[in-house]
Amino acid sequence: MTDDPYQILGVPRAAKPDEIRKAYRKRAKELHPDLHPGDKEVEAKFKALSAAYHLVNDPEQRARFDRGEIDASGAERPQQQQFYRHYADADHARRYGSAGGTGEFEDVSDIFADLFGRGGAGARF
Repeated sequence: MTDDPYQILGVPRAAKPDEIRKAYRKRAKELHPDLHPGDKEVEAKFKALSAAYHLVNDPEQRARFDRGEIDASGAERPQQQQFYRHYADADHARRYGSAGGTGEFEDVSDIFADLFGRGGAGARF
């Protein structure tokens, strides 16, 4: 079975909401589990049909699916991997974390102060 909700519903991507509703109702009547008791394959198809309809019927979810932001189950798709050129062309703040240079440590001595204590009260060897 396909994961494309448009194919599951049997409508083109440019289908209007009333066309989608009609197609869903027609297929739901054919695949309803009450008409096919005990048939797990038909039940799985009906669940896929219902999920496809809920995704495509919601204008916001449909737009996000069409843009590739979510998959057919409604889950977020991972962002594309960033390559070096994306960072090299970025401004200083994006490249190095912050524009002001205020990171977790101001300089290297802060790292050692945190490890060995401040003010000479650190560990003695």
